[in-house]
Amino acid sequence: MFSEERKEKILEILDRKKSVKVSELSKFLKISEVTVRKDLDELHGARKLCRTHGGALILNHGQYELPWQGPESLRMEEKRRIARRAIQYVCDNEAIILDDSSTVLELAKLLAAGDYENLTVVTTAIPAVNVLLTNRKLNVVIAGGPIMKQTNAVLGSMAVRMFRSMRADKCFMGTDSIHRDGVYMAGSFPEMFIKQAMLEASRQNFVLADHTKFEKPSFLKVGGLTGHTDWLITDKRLDDFDYSIIEKRANLDIAE
Repeated sequence: MFSEERKEKILEILDRKKSVKVSELSKFLKISEVTVRKDLDELHGARKLCRTHGGALILNHGQYELPWQGPESLRMEEKRRIARRAIQYVCDNEAIILDDSSTVLELAKLLAAGDYENLTVVTTAIPAVNVLLTNRKLNVVIAGGPIMKQTNAVLGSMAVRMFRSMRADKCFMGTDSIHRDGVYMAGSFPEMFIKQAMLEASRQNFVLADHTKFEKPSFLKVGGLTGHTDWLITDKRLDDFDYSIIEKRANLDIAE
């Protein structure tokens, strides 16, 4: 079976089942799981489906289409590895906050594929909402305010005020950069303000950052690991980066 034929079959199966696992497709199409993953990644890149850990979800283009992820779709395996570690900290009967970062979107996909009781997820990210709504057991809340077309996220003073009025159990967010002194950064002022409000609204905070974010140039400070963040989850240690201050100020979790 040629590549395009396989992809058409995959989309036909998704249209019927709404979600599918790599192992199921491998058995049905009689191809290797490696080939299935490659096809799913290509279909995700073409915005034909939503790739999840272990499978895929259907995209309803009238209602649940995921906006294009652009260059942030790079390093997907690292992001998924971090998300798989982060989801271990999510429990039933919690209210959690997700930001609009691409790594946290991978966490949203895992939440959508999970089976949780009384889990409320608050987010600013339109792509995360689209994914989370595929799991009817999740209580999904989106922050109010204008949508920034560049990021497909809700930012601004209305969303900030909303977070200041709530108290969540945990917050999961990405970052533009992490410095050696444990300070983590944002790429814009609206993003900085919303992230700060999310941190203040949560009892426990988790920063999810792949290894390329360490010492990346940035100048807008979201917070520091002392007093702001309980956990920093990344995919590997860099040989030329000094983690000593970070490890004194937070729990460093390496998702290797």
